[in-house]
Amino acid sequence: MTADTRKPAEIEAEIALERARLGRDLDVLQNRLTVDGLMEEVKLQVRGQIDEVTAQLRGQVGIVTRDVSVVMRDQIATASETVSRTAQKNPWPFAVIGLGLAWLAISAVTPERAPRSKKPRIGMAPVKPATRPEVHHYDSSPADMAAAQLEEDADVWADQALSAQARPVPAYDADPLWARDDQDPNPRRR
Repeated sequence: MTADTRKPAEIEAEIALERARLGRDLDVLQNRLTVDGLMEEVKLQVRGQIDEVTAQLRGQVGIVTRDVSVVMRDQIATASETVSRTAQKNPWPFAVIGLGLAWLAISAVTPERAPRSKKPRIGMAPVKPATRPEVHHYDSSPADMAAAQLEEDADVWADQALSAQARPVPAYDADPLWARDDQDPNPRRR
């Protein structure tokens, strides 16, 4: 046994402090093990990892940007040398391109001309403008009512005739329906 020179009041005070510290530690552990505490801890870890990845990407983007700018500068210099050499050897394509660009610039600056008259082109049949049918106004006399009904019937008949032209003609059957024998298993064909 060791010789303990502390007084019982001091030992009790130490025990009370230790209990309070253990109580705080238990509260902290309890809060960390709740759903909210675990979510907060995961959020902090994810934020830390995101910050690390962001810092790495920023460094890599800087390196890639520097490399791309060097390569682009070299490519532009090479392309400009190639274009100038080609223009010196064969200037005609560049002259035509220049004329086209000049024409485009002039047409953008000049005001619009009056529209050209629409003349029928050779080989195109002239188109006859459609005429609107004449609308008749009838009163309530029997003759006018009959005329209006005839006009409506004529429109229906005309529509039916036009739609019949679009449908194929059914095959001709020599035996009309009223002359057929439905009981005959072998109908005669003429």
